[in-house]
Amino acid sequence: MQDPQAAAERFVEVFEKVHREQMQGLPLLNTRLHVETFGFQLHGGRVIGILITPWLMNVVMLPGEGDDWNTVELGHKQPQAFPAGTYKFMINEVDGIGRYQTHSLYSPMREFTSQGHAVAAAEAFLRQAMEPAAETEHAPIDEDLLGRVMRGEETPEIDVDALESVAFGQDAEPPPARPVRGLKDIGVKVEEKTLSRRDLLRGRIGDA
Repeated sequence: MQDPQAAAERFVEVFEKVHREQMQGLPLLNTRLHVETFGFQLHGGRVIGILITPWLMNVVMLPGEGDDWNTVELGHKQPQAFPAGTYKFMINEVDGIGRYQTHSLYSPMREFTSQGHAVAAAEAFLRQAMEPAAETEHAPIDEDLLGRVMRGEETPEIDVDALESVAFGQDAEPPPARPVRGLKDIGVKVEEKTLSRRDLLRGRIGDA
């Protein structure tokens, strides 16, 4: 499907059906929200956009011409390049759409106070993703490695100062659940910082 508008309409149709037939009454739903798509466009020969539902917000990507994702295991993660950097997408499948890839932004959606609030977060993420990343002195740190450090697992010798600056920026506070710029301006609640950046990266949770 190479028509962004048609793809957006299809996602709304399919996920409104999921909402009606499979999600009604579940406590994770934010009843202030409804199914909507935002920013569907062509990127690298594939249709991408953001899907907003009462239970999740995902960046979605449809296969382009020549892509065959049917041989890839469901749940497998693949890196996808955007101007701002690389994001990991997961192979998914749903009746009415088929195979597509998703990058999770929010789930559940309890923090959003209105549909406009959710759309503003989607717009902020997409704007950030489409802006070229500023050059830094340090090479990018693999997010799997960052995750292992935060969980206190065994890792190769790494420069924690470099990891810290890449993960958070030189002067930035640790981000909320997802690194979407401008969330404080649109009112998404962020937990208060209780650990220093260095303690968080070094796994000093118990000493905080």
